[in-house]
Amino acid sequence: MINERDEHISQLLYKRIVGIITPEEQGELDLWLKEREAHEQLYKRLLDPKNLDQEYRRRRMMNVERPMNEMQKRINASEKKHHAKRWMQWGIAASIVLLLGAGLAIWKARESAIPAPAIAELTPKTLVNIKPGATKAVLTTDDGTEVLLGTDEQKNRKVMQKIVSAASTSQAVRKLNLEVPRGGEFKIVLEDSTEVWLNSESKLIYPEAFSDKERRVAVVGEAYFKVKKEAKRPFLVETDGQLVKVYGTEFNIRSYSEDKQVYTTLLSGSISLSKADEKSGELMLTPGRQALFHKDNEEISVKNVNTDVVVSWRHGRFVFEEQNLEQIMQVLSRWYDFKYRFQDESLKQIVFMGSIPRYSELGTALTVLEKSGGLHFGMKGDAVVISHK
Repeated sequence: MINERDEHISQLLYKRIVGIITPEEQGELDLWLKEREAHEQLYKRLLDPKNLDQEYRRRRMMNVERPMNEMQKRINASEKKHHAKRWMQWGIAASIVLLLGAGLAIWKARESAIPAPAIAELTPKTLVNIKPGATKAVLTTDDGTEVLLGTDEQKNRKVMQKIVSAASTSQAVRKLNLEVPRGGEFKIVLEDSTEVWLNSESKLIYPEAFSDKERRVAVVGEAYFKVKKEAKRPFLVETDGQLVKVYGTEFNIRSYSEDKQVYTTLLSGSISLSKADEKSGELMLTPGRQALFHKDNEEISVKNVNTDVVVSWRHGRFVFEEQNLEQIMQVLSRWYDFKYRFQDESLKQIVFMGSIPRYSELGTALTVLEKSGGLHFGMKGDAVVISHK
């Protein structure tokens, strides 16, 4: 029999893996993980797509129609509230796998530290070779000089300082282009001590030295800013026709080519938004709010958001909140750097909610999607093909 504590730990493990655990619950789970090495091994196995697939096969041998039907009733109720939106929470299968499978595994871990049996690799095998992104970028000067930057922070600083020193004899201030490719991420500290985190397939254009009147940069893609406060020199960020004026704050801005809007989310401090020509009035944004600058008509709308979801990429997780499969695949393919296509166009509109570790292998994300969404991921040539199961 599984005792009450084991059931409680099973709940905590599930919440941790799907990204809905509270700080208090995380502290409780951390204490449990430190109790025994077998607990840590169990946690690692639960993050392993191979183990998840094995537990799924075990689940198929059990009578799970009743819990599945109960979950479906909840989903149907949610669909009515959302006016025919197809809402499929990743927990449909994952909760059964992790609550029943993890509960059994916890009991085994308490009795002995026998490692989980090896199982066949995720099909197709090539999926496990697609790795998560890494720290990398290319710095280009206005004279065409390119420098590759990687995981060695000390080496990066020396290289970038060398570029700035080489230009110090020139009176003209050069523009620098820091570009992060697909499958990459990068953090840079600007000369005013402002910190910028760039997501995959993003670009930061900035001067090697700011002027005495303002600090101006441009962004393509997604970036998180922690701006150093300077009352006499406002920090300006230009993105796809929008201008953000910052007075010392933290905010996230996203505008990829497929995005119809520029998404600006304020976490703390104060910022104002206007058109890039600076001829229009300014809109002040308060913390916890997100501004949507519509690229087609340059209008701005504002809404409340969960900032933890918006900036989850900065903290090592992907959190999807009512995003459809097309949007999710865009995010995953940009980070893991792979091609994909839908066998059926209707699949693009399936809406999911859930969370996955950003630095796990691609198979972890695809396995959860497969089991909870009635999907199948295959490989044809060099592209992942998404189809109905």
